[in-house]
This record gives sequence, C-alpha cells and structure tokens, in this order.
Amino acid sequence: MASQAAKDWVLAIDGSQRDDPLVILVSTGGEVTWSAPSQVAAPVLVGTVRAALLGYRDRVGSVVAVRGPGSYMGVRSGLAAGLGAAQSLGCPLVLVGSLEVVAAQVDPSEEGVLALADAGRGGTFGQEMVRELGSRTTGRWQAGGCARLLGRESPWPDAWAELGLVVGAPGAGRQLPEGTNSISPMRDRQMALAWVVSAGLVPISGYDQVTADYAEPVGAR
Repeated sequence: MASQAAKDWVLAIDGSQRDDPLVILVSTGGEVTWSAPSQVAAPVLVGTVRAALLGYRDRVGSVVAVRGPGSYMGVRSGLAAGLGAAQSLGCPLVLVGSLEVVAAQVDPSEEGVLALADAGRGGTFGQEMVRELGSRTTGRWQAGGCARLLGRESPWPDAWAELGLVVGAPGAGRQLPEGTNSISPMRDRQMALAWVVSAGLVPISGYDQVTADYAEPVGAR
C-alpha cells in the first residue's frame, strides 16, 4: 500500500461541457498521468471517477472540481463526484471556474482577456480574466469579475468589447464584435485543466462550502 507521502496526484473533474466531460489525474509537475477513456467518460462522471479511484486511489492526495458555469446537469454531476471522492479519501477539495480553464488554453499576459464558452440556446458565458502574479508557475489567469450569462437576444456588453482579446468561443449563432481579436489556443481543455491544477490552488475550508456557479445574467443587479 502506498504511503501517505506518495499521495501526490490530483484528481481533476470538469463536467461543465456535458458532452465532453474531463476526468484526469495530474502529478505535482502538471503531467496528466491518467485520463478517462472516451467510452467511459461520456457522459457519466460518477462512474468515470470511480474508475480512476479503483486504480489509483492510493496516489490521490487532493481533488479539484470545476464549479461552472456550464451545463446544469454536468456541473452538478462533476461537483457531486468531486465531493464524494474527496470525502471518501478524506482529502482537500478545490473548486475552480470553468472559464478559468478556458483561459488557461493560452499563456497569461499583462493584458486581460475575455474567456468565453457556449451556454446553449444562443447564449454565451463570459468572464474577464487577469494575470495572477506570485503563483508557483510563471503565472496563471484569475477571475477579474464574476462570470456572466449573455442571453441570445442581448447585445454584446460594452465592458466585454473593451477587453478586445478573447479566448474560447461565443457559441452557435453568436458573432464576435468587429475589432475583437480571438487568440488561438495553445492547449486543449485537458492540458488547460492540468495547467490550472498545477498552479498551487487553495482548498475550500470545508465540504459544506461546495457551490455551483451558474453565472449572473448580463444586466442583472
């Protein structure tokens, strides 16, 4: 049986995209040491997490779960699976935003970016991201504001247009404003999630602090 000191892998779960959930194991150096086979991963997250723990529970020392925004059922399933895994292992649990993972597809820079994701039904999730300094890596993106939900009929917010740099996609039927520069990803979602996980995240203070982020509608007070 592995010693407590050997529990240096992180179990990371992202159910925000219901048709493309991610369940991976990440080493302290940010290497993906295990990822769910496609025939297991879509779309049942709980069974996928169980498969990871059956083979590697003696190596898992913490759990990271994506809290949203994203698919309602996907986010809830991912949080439930992450909470169950952390409780069964008695280990720390960290929550991260899905748009932080989107932003991690590109390297942090001095300029802020707008991270976007398809919200379905013509909607768009968006969140301003700024570079965090002082992390254990060369830097990572952190939220510069809350995640917002832009409805299908809503105009592009002025605050979003001011950023100019975008990573991610606004979703079907939505065009980016003229003059907006879309950044080509350097990493796929799996590698972006591993990048976030390896940045030295702070666990939540207790399992009862698990909450989902459903995004605030644009224009809401």
